[in-house]
Amino acid sequence: MRKCLILLFAVSAGLRLGAQDFEYSWQRVRMDSRYEGTAVYDVDSIVAAHQEQIAPLMEVVIYSKEEIKDRRPESALSNIAADMLLYAAKDHVNSDYPTMSLTNFGGIRCNFPKGAVRVYDIYSTFPFDNTAVVAVMKGEDIRQMMERFASDRFEALGGVEIVVSDGELEKCLIGGHPLEDDALYNLVTIDFLLDGGDRFDIGDDAVSIDRTGIVLRDAAVSYLRDLSEAGVVLENKGDGRVIIEKD
Repeated sequence: MRKCLILLFAVSAGLRLGAQDFEYSWQRVRMDSRYEGTAVYDVDSIVAAHQEQIAPLMEVVIYSKEEIKDRRPESALSNIAADMLLYAAKDHVNSDYPTMSLTNFGGIRCNFPKGAVRVYDIYSTFPFDNTAVVAVMKGEDIRQMMERFASDRFEALGGVEIVVSDGELEKCLIGGHPLEDDALYNLVTIDFLLDGGDRFDIGDDAVSIDRTGIVLRDAAVSYLRDLSEAGVVLENKGDGRVIIEKD
């Protein structure tokens, strides 16, 4: 039995077993009342001691019809990541400028489950201490960024309508307005990208910067809670904000 358990552990942990011969034995064990007991284990005491801190993480924030996934160029989960930035920074943007948002796919660490999406699911998806920032950018710098995405791969975007054909940027609307090189725009992003993460140079190009201090995962909880209160149930589909046309 011990060898069987070791084998099962190795497989479940993703360990690669060699081709050498080994022996094992097994037997069926019925899980019935014989295995019920009143013993209190160390782990039970640990969980009990932290129950008060754990309880808020168990709150159901929103429901989903299916597992909510991310994929490029845009998807249900990446759109949520970008849109919650717009939600978080709505009181920090300059209303004279069109607004878009940008975050990286690398900051999305796992999917939302089907059914109840709890606070701990949201924290697991967005585990980093990233905060929302608003950078006022020149249109020409935004265009260079979008053209780089078009020729390579997109990150998560909000507030945009983009069409790419043969690696070229055919259409780019920000806040419903055509991108103009000599105009100014609010770019809501995260401090990680502002400060050079993932080889971005947003901070170097920004006309002005507002570090809001709003933690992204907290904004996600508030954003999804508001959606739920409005009757939204999440679906695993994008909205066509980024379209890549292929021959």
